[in-house]
Amino acid sequence: MWLDSTVAPPTAATTKTPPLCSYAVSTIKFGFKIDITSSTNGIYAININEEAHPETRVEYSVFHSNQTSSREIKQLKPCTQYEHAVEFIDSADNMTPCSYTGNEPSELTTQMELKDIEDGSCIPGYVCYRSDWNIGSSMSASNNVAVERCLTDSTQFCIKPAIDDICTNLTTTFTSGKCMVSTFKIIKSIPVDYLNANELQPEIPTELPVDTIQTRLPQNCSNLNIVYTCLDMDDNSDPKPLTELEPFTNYNCTGQIKENNVSIKNTTAIKFNIDCDLTTTITKTSVTSTSVTLSWTTTSQKCKDVLTKSPKLTFLCSCVPHHSTHKRSKPSSGGTCLINGLEPYTIYTCDVEPHYKNKDLDKRTSIKDVETDVGIPANISDPEVFPLGHNEIKVTCTHSKKFHGPGGYYFARLRYNGDIVRTQQNKSHCHFIFKDLSYSTTYILEVFAGNERFEGNLKHRPVNTEYNDKAVIGFLIFLIFLTSVALLLVVYKIFILKCRQSQ
Repeated sequence: MWLDSTVAPPTAATTKTPPLCSYAVSTIKFGFKIDITSSTNGIYAININEEAHPETRVEYSVFHSNQTSSREIKQLKPCTQYEHAVEFIDSADNMTPCSYTGNEPSELTTQMELKDIEDGSCIPGYVCYRSDWNIGSSMSASNNVAVERCLTDSTQFCIKPAIDDICTNLTTTFTSGKCMVSTFKIIKSIPVDYLNANELQPEIPTELPVDTIQTRLPQNCSNLNIVYTCLDMDDNSDPKPLTELEPFTNYNCTGQIKENNVSIKNTTAIKFNIDCDLTTTITKTSVTSTSVTLSWTTTSQKCKDVLTKSPKLTFLCSCVPHHSTHKRSKPSSGGTCLINGLEPYTIYTCDVEPHYKNKDLDKRTSIKDVETDVGIPANISDPEVFPLGHNEIKVTCTHSKKFHGPGGYYFARLRYNGDIVRTQQNKSHCHFIFKDLSYSTTYILEVFAGNERFEGNLKHRPVNTEYNDKAVIGFLIFLIFLTSVALLLVVYKIFILKCRQSQ
């Protein structure tokens, strides 16, 4: 509700006399004028609605304080029949209809002429028309696009040309059956300036090489094309043309829209990364006791030779033993790599990881249960010898338990003058006891770890047994016995001699 309040309303007086209330209506440019005459001072409600659409009723309020009060009603729809009514509102909000005293009929029809419509300029890239008539409902375009009202100027209505309206003529029709001239048509040329580059929808490239970025342009414009250049967002390199783009690279591409090879505007930047469908297949493996050789092929449907023949595409080969995070790796630029320094007789999972410009592409290919060949067992420590008696020794050594093959065992032997005189084998630990050896003898001890195919590095050292202590003790006892017997004989002879002398 609109209220004129330039003069404050007086306090309503209590009266039973019906208020004087009359009005007249006259047509003016772009609408009607309501004149309230010879009426009681106070507030009046003016109601206007389309005759065919009563729900469109609009109410205005005006304060009447002198002989005549007027209110102009504009921005009505052209070529439309309107109904009108005026009511007096007393202090108790009671409403009294006013009588119509005008010469015009009680239902009036608005008119419009072509000169009432002017060119507007509300929304860039739109065709706009302005008028003090509300032309939105009677306005339509040949491209069937909906009419939009200008947000900053209610007198303007706009139509957005479609992409194929550019470089053509757009016809706007103003239609109503209530006007003397029922149809007006305005034809406007739509130059390429109406093209909104931000609304273009280029097709993001997904394959290499890139010849062009497909972008739908107005089909009625001749000699119109887009030239794109792209910037690597990771290293801020120099702009590149489309034909030099690389895979697995973050690009920010901007196009220049050109007409007859003259740049007219830039497109909105588009960002993309061509992730090639790289497929690596391990075709062959060969092993030794300490190495694995992998052979593979690499294919790509999206990037073809641009990727597979690029020197920036490298591979990292690696082998990880089961239940371990330790990785033995080897870089390679071709389809074969040798991974050495591995443990013999060990099961590995081996990977081939493609990298582009030293970045992992997260496209790993694995092969499991690759077992290296049987090898020489790991070295044992220098053996330690402990004497258990004069002709008995204990031999021990330490070992990593890495036999590098099936049937692991420990072996010890004694040599004398080059000949093997004693041997022992132990499968659980490096521990041996040699008994009943020769006394006071120097042997050569040899110890090694072995498996079913190989013997490990030999550890050897001299071993000395001690003298025969039992023989020495027996000889001493015998010597003591002989000595005792001899002494007894001497004592006996002395005793006999004394006995003879005494007789």
